[in-house]
Formats: sequence, C-alpha cells, structure tokens
Amino acid sequence: MLLLNQPEMLRELNSPIMLAAGFFDGVHIGHQRVLKETIARARETGAQAWALTFNRHPLAVLAPSKAPPLLMTREERLEHLESLGLDGVLMLTFTRKLALQSPEHFVRWLCGEPGRELPKGKLSEVRCGANWRFGSRAAGTPELLAKYGEIYGFRVVIVPYAFYQDEEVSSTRIRFAIQVGDLKDAHAMLGRPYSMRGEVMRGRGLGASLGFATANIQPQSDILPPLGVYATRTLLNGHYYESLSNFGVCPTVGANRDPILETHLLDYSGGALYNEHIAIDFMGKIREERRFVSTEELVLQIAKDVHEARKILSQAESRV
Repeated sequence: MLLLNQPEMLRELNSPIMLAAGFFDGVHIGHQRVLKETIARARETGAQAWALTFNRHPLAVLAPSKAPPLLMTREERLEHLESLGLDGVLMLTFTRKLALQSPEHFVRWLCGEPGRELPKGKLSEVRCGANWRFGSRAAGTPELLAKYGEIYGFRVVIVPYAFYQDEEVSSTRIRFAIQVGDLKDAHAMLGRPYSMRGEVMRGRGLGASLGFATANIQPQSDILPPLGVYATRTLLNGHYYESLSNFGVCPTVGANRDPILETHLLDYSGGALYNEHIAIDFMGKIREERRFVSTEELVLQIAKDVHEARKILSQAESRV
C-alpha cells in the first residue's frame, strides 16, 4: 500500500482514483462499509482505491482541549487500512493553514485546476459518510462536495451509517464501551475484538517465578479498558495463542506506578519474547484485579483464571 501526503503526488498516478474520505479512528464497521464499497467499485472499473485522511484529529490542532482520545495510533490506523486491501492512503498533514482553506480551495488543491486535461491520475469518485466535513469551519458537506464534483469531474456517493442496537455506530460509542468494559459491544461495533499491541518489554520475572511467565507491554492507546483479568488471544509472529491477561498494577507482588498489560500464553513453549511485537485481543473479562494475602493464594487464583479463560475462549471460538 502506498502512502502519500500531497495531492499532487496522487494526481501523478497512472490510473483513475476512487477515494474513501474520513478520519477512520478505530476503522469500525461504519468505516469499513465506506472503505470496502470504494475498493469493490475500484476493482469493477479498473481504478485504484485510496483513503483520504489526516495525520491527526483536526481538533488536536483547532481546539486541543476538545480533541477526543483516540482508539488507535496513526501506525495502527494505517495497518488496518492496509489490511482491507487499499491501493494507498493520502494522509494529509492537518495544520491551521489547511483548516483555513475554503471548501472550494480544498477541492481545487485536491483535484487540480478545473477543466485542465490531466495526463495521469484523475479523481473519479469520492465515498464518505453523511457527517464528513471539509474546509474552513467544517463548511464543506458531502452535498457541497457533489456540486464541486460536477465542475471537477468526480462523483460523490454518501454511504449510509452502520447501526448497532438501533443506534449509529461511531468512534465515540466505541470509546465509551471500552472504557466501561462493554467488550461485547465494542467487538460488535469494531467488527473485531478490542486489541492492545506493543513491543514486549523486560519485566521483573515474577510471573515466571510463579509458574506463569508473562509477556509485558506498556499500552500506547488513549482508550483503555477497566483494570482486571481477561481471557485474551495473542498474535505472535502470525500465530494466535490462547492467553490470560492482567491489565493493572499487580498489587500482590509490588504495585507498579502505571498499569501494564501482562499476558500469559497458555500453550506457548518457546523462549523469552523480549522485543517481539505482539497484539492482544480482549475476548472477555474474568474478574477485577485485587490484592491477595500471599503469593500462594495468587497462584491458586491464576490457575482458576486459566481454566475460566479456556472456557471463554472455547465459547468464543464456537460462535465464529
């Protein structure tokens, strides 16, 4: 997948371009509808399918105190966009100067001068949700974009919202679901389990001393679930392992200052995982994190947690 940051570069491509426009935080089922329809239409017509997005949330520049915490880092967002099969992403750098462009100026910047015969890439279609906005003071609507499309030679398709439990799916709803621990709802709206990912760091080796070695990561996401013990599955080098994860401060064996995610891979027989990149999918909560009176009591509880995790993961597998 190509990654560009200037419209001029996009216009140099030797193919008609179909764009899916949005910020795409979370790449949830509503975003996926826009993106997949763009890809399908591009494949039908011999065009290239691209996403148009920004490197950071516009409010992070315009009103930082109102900027929402994000479900994904920029790198994670790009990984998920690539996994859908896009040919490329036009990721514009959002600045105050860009924010001051009028809607017409923005479209001209994107497409080039109207009426000019472009020898190479040409924007032929834009797909977006009804709430997508562009230009100064977010004055540009999909309907206005369609009017500019008549001048600049592209078509606009407004993709209907996705719904879950009779409400529109949104990144805001998903953020709330994760933060209060409604993993089932988050899973349904994301179209996949909520996940944390990161590089395995060196810990104190306490898990191994108790018979349950763990791979530890420091969460990078702005949005985190409640502290507790979870049934998880862990992606390591392209293979999923059933796992048990504790997200918390480890109060029994010496509390950490900040919560970390400690994951025990249930059927892993390899060596230490330091510096490996892993992704941990949250499949169900087992219990709250709590302090035990002794490490012996903690070990007994972990054994029970492993049994419960296998049960939850088996049920999850049977529903797939």
